[in-house]
Amino acid sequence: MSETNALSNQPVADDGQIEARLIAPPSLSRAEVGAMIPSPLSRSKQILRLLRHFGEMVLAMLLGMVVLEVVTGVIHIAMGPEVEAMAMAVAMTIPMVAWMRIRKHAWRLNAEMAGAMIVPTIVLIAVCLLGVLPRASLMLFTHLLMLPAMLAVMLYRWRDYTCH
Repeated sequence: MSETNALSNQPVADDGQIEARLIAPPSLSRAEVGAMIPSPLSRSKQILRLLRHFGEMVLAMLLGMVVLEVVTGVIHIAMGPEVEAMAMAVAMTIPMVAWMRIRKHAWRLNAEMAGAMIVPTIVLIAVCLLGVLPRASLMLFTHLLMLPAMLAVMLYRWRDYTCH
Protein backbone atom coordinates (compact mmCIF):
# COMPACT_ATOMS: atom_id res chain seq x y z
CA MET A 1 0.00 0.00 0.00
CA SER A 2 1.59 3.25 -1.09
CA GLU A 3 0.76 6.60 0.51
CA THR A 4 1.65 10.13 -0.55
CA ASN A 5 3.77 12.34 1.69
CA ALA A 6 2.02 15.72 1.91
CA LEU A 7 5.23 17.73 2.18
CA SER A 8 7.14 16.41 -0.80
CA ASN A 9 4.47 14.64 -2.85
CA GLN A 10 6.80 11.63 -3.11
CA PRO A 11 5.47 8.13 -2.83
CA VAL A 12 6.19 6.43 0.49
CA ALA A 13 7.24 2.78 0.52
CA ASP A 14 5.25 0.23 2.51
CA ASP A 15 7.78 0.31 5.34
CA GLY A 16 7.35 4.08 5.83
CA GLN A 17 10.73 5.00 4.27
CA ILE A 18 10.97 7.69 1.58
CA GLU A 19 12.30 6.39 -1.67
CA ALA A 20 15.97 7.02 -2.39
CA ARG A 21 15.14 9.78 -4.86
CA LEU A 22 16.07 13.17 -3.37
CA ILE A 23 14.87 16.48 -4.67
CA ALA A 24 17.87 18.77 -4.95
CA PRO A 25 17.89 22.35 -6.20
CA PRO A 26 19.23 22.72 -9.69
CA SER A 27 22.99 22.98 -9.60
CA LEU A 28 24.82 25.82 -11.24
CA SER A 29 27.85 25.23 -13.34
CA ARG A 30 30.96 27.30 -12.72
CA ALA A 31 30.20 29.48 -15.74
CA GLU A 32 26.77 30.34 -14.36
CA VAL A 33 28.13 31.11 -10.91
CA GLY A 34 30.88 33.31 -12.37
CA ALA A 35 28.30 35.21 -14.38
CA MET A 36 26.32 36.05 -11.23
CA ILE A 37 29.27 37.44 -9.26
CA PRO A 38 30.60 40.64 -10.79
CA SER A 39 34.31 40.78 -11.32
CA PRO A 40 36.16 43.37 -9.24
CA LEU A 41 36.51 46.76 -10.85
CA SER A 42 39.90 47.99 -11.92
CA ARG A 43 41.42 50.82 -9.91
CA SER A 44 40.81 53.31 -12.73
CA LYS A 45 37.10 52.39 -12.89
CA GLN A 46 36.83 52.73 -9.12
CA ILE A 47 38.40 56.20 -9.30
CA LEU A 48 35.99 57.18 -12.08
CA ARG A 49 33.03 56.00 -10.02
CA LEU A 50 34.25 57.95 -7.01
CA LEU A 51 34.67 61.08 -9.10
CA ARG A 52 31.25 60.59 -10.69
CA HIS A 53 29.65 60.35 -7.22
CA PHE A 54 31.56 63.43 -6.12
CA GLY A 55 30.43 65.35 -9.22
CA GLU A 56 26.81 64.30 -8.74
CA MET A 57 26.86 65.52 -5.15
CA VAL A 58 28.49 68.82 -6.15
CA LEU A 59 25.77 69.35 -8.77
CA ALA A 60 23.09 68.68 -6.15
CA MET A 61 24.80 71.18 -3.85
CA LEU A 62 24.87 73.80 -6.62
CA LEU A 63 21.15 73.26 -7.11
CA GLY A 64 20.62 73.92 -3.40
CA MET A 65 22.71 77.09 -3.62
CA VAL A 66 20.67 78.39 -6.53
CA VAL A 67 17.37 77.67 -4.78
CA LEU A 68 18.57 79.45 -1.64
CA GLU A 69 19.72 82.48 -3.64
CA VAL A 70 16.38 82.66 -5.46
CA VAL A 71 14.40 82.36 -2.23
CA THR A 72 16.47 84.92 -0.33
CA GLY A 73 16.44 87.23 -3.36
CA VAL A 74 12.67 87.11 -3.71
CA ILE A 75 11.93 87.40 -0.01
CA HIS A 76 14.81 89.82 0.68
CA ILE A 77 15.95 88.13 3.85
CA ALA A 78 18.71 90.06 5.56
CA MET A 79 21.17 87.67 7.19
CA GLY A 80 24.48 88.13 8.87
CA PRO A 81 27.48 86.21 7.50
CA GLU A 82 27.18 83.44 10.11
CA VAL A 83 23.48 82.82 9.49
CA GLU A 84 24.02 83.05 5.75
CA ALA A 85 26.84 80.49 5.87
CA MET A 86 24.76 78.07 7.94
CA ALA A 87 21.72 78.54 5.70
CA MET A 88 23.90 77.90 2.66
CA ALA A 89 25.35 74.73 4.20
CA VAL A 90 21.88 73.40 4.98
CA ALA A 91 20.56 74.40 1.54
CA MET A 92 23.43 72.53 -0.09
CA THR A 93 23.13 69.49 2.18
CA ILE A 94 19.41 68.81 1.65
CA PRO A 95 19.52 68.13 -2.12
CA MET A 96 22.82 66.27 -1.77
CA VAL A 97 21.34 63.89 0.82
CA ALA A 98 18.16 63.56 -1.26
CA TRP A 99 20.25 62.56 -4.29
CA MET A 100 22.19 60.06 -2.21
CA ARG A 101 18.89 58.52 -1.04
CA ILE A 102 17.70 58.30 -4.65
CA ARG A 103 20.96 56.47 -5.40
CA LYS A 104 20.14 54.07 -2.51
CA HIS A 105 23.00 55.07 -0.22
CA ALA A 106 22.67 54.01 3.41
CA TRP A 107 21.58 56.54 6.03
CA ARG A 108 25.02 56.22 7.65
CA LEU A 109 26.66 57.53 4.48
CA ASN A 110 24.12 60.34 4.25
CA ALA A 111 24.81 61.37 7.84
CA GLU A 112 28.57 61.33 7.28
CA MET A 113 28.28 63.41 4.13
CA ALA A 114 25.92 65.87 5.82
CA GLY A 115 28.48 66.15 8.61
CA ALA A 116 31.16 66.91 6.04
CA MET A 117 29.04 69.89 5.02
CA ILE A 118 27.83 71.15 8.39
CA VAL A 119 30.87 70.59 10.65
CA PRO A 120 33.31 72.79 8.66
CA THR A 121 30.68 75.53 8.63
CA ILE A 122 30.22 75.39 12.40
CA VAL A 123 33.98 75.34 12.97
CA LEU A 124 34.51 78.34 10.70
CA ILE A 125 31.68 80.26 12.33
CA ALA A 126 33.37 79.69 15.69
CA VAL A 127 36.71 80.82 14.26
CA CYS A 128 35.06 83.98 12.92
CA LEU A 129 33.35 84.69 16.22
CA LEU A 130 36.74 84.41 17.95
CA GLY A 131 38.07 87.04 15.56
CA VAL A 132 40.67 84.79 13.93
CA LEU A 133 39.01 84.94 10.51
CA PRO A 134 37.30 88.00 9.03
CA ARG A 135 33.52 87.59 8.81
CA ALA A 136 33.55 88.71 5.16
CA SER A 137 35.60 85.65 4.17
CA LEU A 138 33.43 83.13 6.03
CA MET A 139 31.42 82.02 2.99
CA LEU A 140 34.52 81.56 0.83
CA PHE A 141 36.35 79.46 3.41
CA THR A 142 33.23 77.44 4.17
CA HIS A 143 32.93 76.42 0.53
CA LEU A 144 36.64 75.74 0.29
CA LEU A 145 36.55 73.39 3.30
CA MET A 146 33.37 71.53 2.36
CA LEU A 147 34.79 69.94 -0.77
CA PRO A 148 37.91 68.43 0.85
CA ALA A 149 35.78 67.30 3.81
CA MET A 150 33.42 65.51 1.43
CA LEU A 151 36.32 63.97 -0.44
CA ALA A 152 37.87 62.81 2.84
CA VAL A 153 34.64 61.03 3.82
CA MET A 154 34.45 59.44 0.38
CA LEU A 155 38.03 58.22 0.56
CA TYR A 156 37.43 56.87 4.07
CA ARG A 157 34.41 54.94 2.74
CA TRP A 158 36.16 53.99 -0.51
CA ARG A 159 34.18 50.78 -1.09
CA ASP A 160 30.83 52.44 -0.53
CA TYR A 161 31.49 55.11 -3.15
CA THR A 162 33.38 53.04 -5.74
CA CYS A 163 31.37 49.82 -5.72
CA HIS A 164 27.88 51.31 -5.43
